[in-house]
Amino acid sequence: MSADISLSCPALAKILLHAARYPQTAVSGVVLAPARSGGGGDTGTPSTVTLVDAVPLFHLNLSLAPMLEVALTQIEQWYKTEGLVIAGYYQANENIKDNVPDFVALKVAEKIAENNNDACLIMIDNSRLCLDLVVAPVIVSQLTSEGKWKSKDRSSVHVEAGALDVVSQLLQRRVQHDVCDFDNHLDDLTCDWANPQINKLLTTLSAAAQD
Repeated sequence: MSADISLSCPALAKILLHAARYPQTAVSGVVLAPARSGGGGDTGTPSTVTLVDAVPLFHLNLSLAPMLEVALTQIEQWYKTEGLVIAGYYQANENIKDNVPDFVALKVAEKIAENNNDACLIMIDNSRLCLDLVVAPVIVSQLTSEGKWKSKDRSSVHVEAGALDVVSQLLQRRVQHDVCDFDNHLDDLTCDWANPQINKLLTTLSAAAQD
């Protein structure tokens, strides 16, 4: 099923802050959406899938399957109480001109799609990641009925109003250096991959943007 995708400010912010913190390496993570009836999100008719949050995963080695399994299990259990499910995978490649999903991105996204019919694969367009965002530098794909990942038209990918301005402010303040991913957590358990400090800052900036 092909649904419109809506990126919330927190989801977009954490994806881009993660990529900006480690510009010299590839990074990866998952995005979250509200759970739908039936578990897989298939209601029979296409509708908008709202990605409400993101969890940064790795920046050291994206292909370590055991660590990925541990991370996905922890994330799934943590956000289940909030009614959220893993709804997709994001990745930024190492090369600034490379925004094509590699084997790792495709396999992880396919694994997520086994449990979520609306699952998406998000690649960061590194060349468009800057301090003053005009468009969201992401390429969003979903599975076709033939089982192939296909990039969605920009008209079907929506960004929360004011999100680009808020994320630009965060990048200009160098907040990316405060992002914690699962690799950081494994090195130091006090590093919280849920990034509560960034959540608070996002709430403050979003409220100010609406005033």
